[in-house]
Amino acid sequence: MTIVKKLVLAMSIFALALICVGGFGLNALSSSKDRFEYVMTNTLPSIGKLNTANDAISNARTYLLQFILISDPQKKKEKRQEIVNALNETEKSINDYMKNDISDDNDLNLSKKNIEAFNSYRSVITPLIQEGATIDNSSLEQGNIINIEKTLFQGFQDQYRYNLDLAKKLQLANSDNFNLTAWMLTGLIIGALVLAGTFSTMILHYVRQSLNNLRTKLTTISETLDLTQQADAQRNDEIGQTAQVFNALIARFSDVLSHVRASSENVAISSSEIASANIDLSSRTEEQASSLAQTAASMHELSSTVESNVENMMQANQLGKKANDVVEHGDAAVSRMIQAMEEIASGSSKVAEITTLIEGIAFQTNILALNAAVEAARAGEHGRGFAVVASEVRTLSQRSSSAAKEIKTLIDNAQLAVKNGSSQASAVRDSIINVKDVIKNVSDLINEVSLASEEQSRGIAQINIAVNQMEGVTQQNAAMVEQASSAADSLSEQAAKLRSAVDTFKLNGMEKRSTISPRPLQLENHPG
Repeated sequence: MTIVKKLVLAMSIFALALICVGGFGLNALSSSKDRFEYVMTNTLPSIGKLNTANDAISNARTYLLQFILISDPQKKKEKRQEIVNALNETEKSINDYMKNDISDDNDLNLSKKNIEAFNSYRSVITPLIQEGATIDNSSLEQGNIINIEKTLFQGFQDQYRYNLDLAKKLQLANSDNFNLTAWMLTGLIIGALVLAGTFSTMILHYVRQSLNNLRTKLTTISETLDLTQQADAQRNDEIGQTAQVFNALIARFSDVLSHVRASSENVAISSSEIASANIDLSSRTEEQASSLAQTAASMHELSSTVESNVENMMQANQLGKKANDVVEHGDAAVSRMIQAMEEIASGSSKVAEITTLIEGIAFQTNILALNAAVEAARAGEHGRGFAVVASEVRTLSQRSSSAAKEIKTLIDNAQLAVKNGSSQASAVRDSIINVKDVIKNVSDLINEVSLASEEQSRGIAQINIAVNQMEGVTQQNAAMVEQASSAADSLSEQAAKLRSAVDTFKLNGMEKRSTISPRPLQLENHPG
């Protein structure tokens, strides 16, 4: 049974006792009230009416004696009226008593006797007080008025004593009822107090003992931090339910601490792995920064080479223009170029080969420029391959320079041949025109190569900017790696403190501690 039910039972018993006491007391009060009301509404009015009737008869007898002794007719008339009034008052009191104040059959019989005696008395008195009647001893004795008066007075006295007896009986009944009620109420109150006190003492003792046991268990757990302890939860009352909830809370708390302990161990392991990975990442970042520095230097050299190529191409273009001018001047000396045309033809074939070579160089330069762009995109991650591209571009630029020199030499020879073949002007005029076209094409190709070299220079400049940005980002990454390493060390320290704090508690299954070993962090290897 729960404590609430026990308390409800105790209060119910106490309430039932109060109801019994109240009901018994109300019943006794109701009975006393009825008796008191009976005395007030019946007995006292009855005695009063009997006294009134008795006094009225006494007055009538006195008035009758005065009536007999008075000789004055007027006074006799007054006394006669007084006698009639006294008789009427007596009759009224007797009839009112008969109508409203009869208590029982015995009282009714007494009232009937009094009425009969009163009627006899009035029947005797009425003739005696008539005007002109003579009253003497013989008439009084003949009417037997004295015996009738005695009978009437005795009837009033009997009925008066009967009402007094009824009042005394009611008084005794009230007294007995009071004594009985007092004893009953006292017994009920004492019994209810004893029963309620006993039951309350038992409940308080039970609750105090249960709470003391629970407090002792809580004190033990708080002092020893032994979460394997459990409170006694065998009772089915609120204390037992509280103990069950407390045990569940301790178990939940123990599970949480176990998870916290395991998590702290995992955090320590993970922080160790992060620290190891940060060391590896820091080393790789430093290597990447060094590679980017070398790449930046190589790109600077490549940029210088490309700029030099652009200047050489511009000079070659100017030379081509001068060669064109020389060919135009040779038109005037065609007559001296007959013999030299063969040399010009031979030189023209070499010029064609050189032009072809220049075209190949320009084509390969374009391809290398594309490769350089691709490598520049890759340089964002690793930055390798730029040295090879720079070397090839440098070689092609040197070949372009040699070809330009050969073109210049051939053009000079062509100019001499033109001067020598002026006598053959008519025969070689068409050839000179073709030479002019070839020179123009070469000049155009040189212009295109120059433009391509300028584009390549701008691209290399952008690549250089990107490499510098990558170098800055790499340095930032190195700083962030150092911060992450410091954070990992701090995290490992906090995990150790957390584990130390959890170890102060005694948990279920503490012997099954985590035996997870740190595993090295695997990083993917990428080129560069």
